[in-house]
Amino acid sequence: MNIIKGGVTTPKGFLASGVKAGIKKSGRADLALLYSEVPAAAAAAFTTNRFKASPVKVSMAHINGKDHRAIVVNSGNANCANGKIGDRDAMKMTELIGKSLLLDKREVLVASTGIIGVYLPLGKIEKAVPELVGELSEAKGTRFAEAIMTTDTVKKELAVKIKLDKVTVTIGGACKGVGMIYPLMKTQRHATMLSFITTDAAITKRMLTASLDEATGDSFNMISVDGDMSTNDSCFILANGLAKNREIKGYGSDYRKFTAALKFVASELAKELVRDGEGATKFIEISVTGAKSELDAKAVARKISTSNLLKCAVCGEDPNWGRIVAAAGSSGVDFDPNKVDVYLGNLKALSNGMSVKGLDKNKAHKLFTKRDVYIKVDLKTGRDKATAWTCDFSKEYVAINSEYST
Repeated sequence: MNIIKGGVTTPKGFLASGVKAGIKKSGRADLALLYSEVPAAAAAAFTTNRFKASPVKVSMAHINGKDHRAIVVNSGNANCANGKIGDRDAMKMTELIGKSLLLDKREVLVASTGIIGVYLPLGKIEKAVPELVGELSEAKGTRFAEAIMTTDTVKKELAVKIKLDKVTVTIGGACKGVGMIYPLMKTQRHATMLSFITTDAAITKRMLTASLDEATGDSFNMISVDGDMSTNDSCFILANGLAKNREIKGYGSDYRKFTAALKFVASELAKELVRDGEGATKFIEISVTGAKSELDAKAVARKISTSNLLKCAVCGEDPNWGRIVAAAGSSGVDFDPNKVDVYLGNLKALSNGMSVKGLDKNKAHKLFTKRDVYIKVDLKTGRDKATAWTCDFSKEYVAINSEYST
């Protein structure tokens, strides 16, 4: 696998655009479009929040179709908690794009991100659609990545190439989201985290869904910025088959290679979301090993990643590992506390459930002064493991979220 420069338009046959529709008060680009020049298989994972935004509900209905061609995205407005009006407006967005591109509305998926409880300025969106469609280009992948941003400070995009049966296949992606981040998404079989992935691989819808399910479980579903689950979390993937590889129809070697590459793209994008977390000054990686099951390892890792006390300690560069064990112990996972080891970087702070005598607190503090902080918890009850990623809580995070809607 080779990492290459690019994003959603790097795979063959994908075009994108991003324009200023006037949704954001800042005047920045706020309407984006991703388009496949040929019909594509599609899979998606959506938030499990019961208060789903209107675009999530529309896309959940449309994803059941056989083929898809486009995804329209607006930023600056979540179109959530707007009742039937919101549902109508989300559907109208798919109709507007469908009409402009001569597609059925069910071939169009939709996503939104921004403030909750404000009606979409549909008139502004409709007025911007001709420009949005007219600007579609292979060169506009970065513009797409910029137009989907809300409180993000940098665009997030990535592309890789792999070989499947001697054929070069490309996977590209872009994502946004640095606040209200604690995704728990599920694939739909037959300040918000939004992710868009494209590939020119030939793969059936069934196998694409299975691959995305594996990828999200080890990437986006293992990150946290603030422990708050969004109403709009969505992860989409389109596969148009233009690479002309032998179609992936089952769980063979090509599926495994493709899924490994997709996991890499998803994981790298997920980590970029955390690094750009609202007000973040530190990136924190939490590894849990020696668990009885992968589910146990994930539960412990995620629980630690949402500890506000730990996140504050990391911000203050205080290596208070007691907050790690407290979070692990409250995860609901069955393990023997008298066997657990905890490491801060390469320093062991807890050994078999007991604090390590002579722990060099200066060295521990120095580890917490770095931009990247690494924590490891070994439960020593099994062989499974998992990794979660989070960031610290800073004063800037409080400032951003104390005036978000004003």
